[in-house]
Amino acid sequence: MDVRKIDQDFILSDSSVNVYGMRLLTAGYKMDEFMKNPIGYYGHKKDDGVLLKWEDVRLDGDQVIGKPVINMEHPRAERTIKEIENGFLNCASVGKLCILDYELEDNPADADDPIVVVKTWYNKETSLVDNPGNRNAMKVELCDEHDNELNLADLIQIQNSKFKIQNSMKKI
Repeated sequence: MDVRKIDQDFILSDSSVNVYGMRLLTAGYKMDEFMKNPIGYYGHKKDDGVLLKWEDVRLDGDQVIGKPVINMEHPRAERTIKEIENGFLNCASVGKLCILDYELEDNPADADDPIVVVKTWYNKETSLVDNPGNRNAMKVELCDEHDNELNLADLIQIQNSKFKIQNSMKKI
């Protein structure tokens, strides 16, 4: 297969709150799971085929960083490389997130919607994107460790129920 390595670091993720009201804690990232098949698409478009794989994936402080290797047989390969080299494409976004452990924290910006803090997680792909949900580096497609689909609202409802039960138990 014809590939082209891009010698440019991309931030794949960090612990900041994304536009979905989630914080993926870098400390809980299971990088070894992603590295079993470190692929990516353009804009999370799986149907268009695998555009890249990630190499040199590593932690740098609070950031997960990696370098893309472009599949030159992909119809978007040349365009992607030109966009990267010319500074028009410089964002990555983790996708198909497997959430293993999480909790809620108060949201100072919106008291009604808590922040979902994902304490342990991994992703099944990381795409190059033009507009990521994490402005630092996410399309939200969530699953559990058994690949069952999860919904962000369900996670909040489940966690709120656990919180209410725990508070009730303390009163008894």
